[in-house]
Amino acid sequence: MTVKEEMVIAGKIHGTHGVRGDLKIEIFPPNFKLPPVIHIKDREGNFIPLEVESYSKKKGLIKFKGYDDLEKAKKLKHRYFYVETSKLPPPEKDTFYEYQILDADVIYKDKVVGKVIKIDDRLSTAYLIIKCTDDKTRHLPFIKEFVKDIDTQNKKVYITPPEGWFSL
Repeated sequence: MTVKEEMVIAGKIHGTHGVRGDLKIEIFPPNFKLPPVIHIKDREGNFIPLEVESYSKKKGLIKFKGYDDLEKAKKLKHRYFYVETSKLPPPEKDTFYEYQILDADVIYKDKVVGKVIKIDDRLSTAYLIIKCTDDKTRHLPFIKEFVKDIDTQNKKVYITPPEGWFSL
């Protein structure tokens, strides 16, 4: 397994809160129980473990061992944190983690037509960003009408795009 497959983004550490080293935290997967150790990346891309000293889900605050004052805690703000994929709860029915779909082959009529390179969920409807075999990048609404099936085990996304989609 590659590092990318073993560790996934599970949330973001935002700014500091108070003077004792508390940090505001956002956790991405719903119903995620924070493990006792999470990781951040250093500038070289290496994973650095952080041991959780205390966490309040209700307040959205976290504190790490060894980061017990404001100056030390500031070094962690505005950073994504990572956990091992094995620590994530299983996704609910018909939901997926982004890492399970990224780089998946996109299949239309039993033919590979591209790869998923990104998921854009900033709008009310999420979009799969697909790098097609003709070197064009296309956006496909991530809805059942167009995305028929997802095989996370084999990293395949089966689609039936709208008419004219391939000519975009």
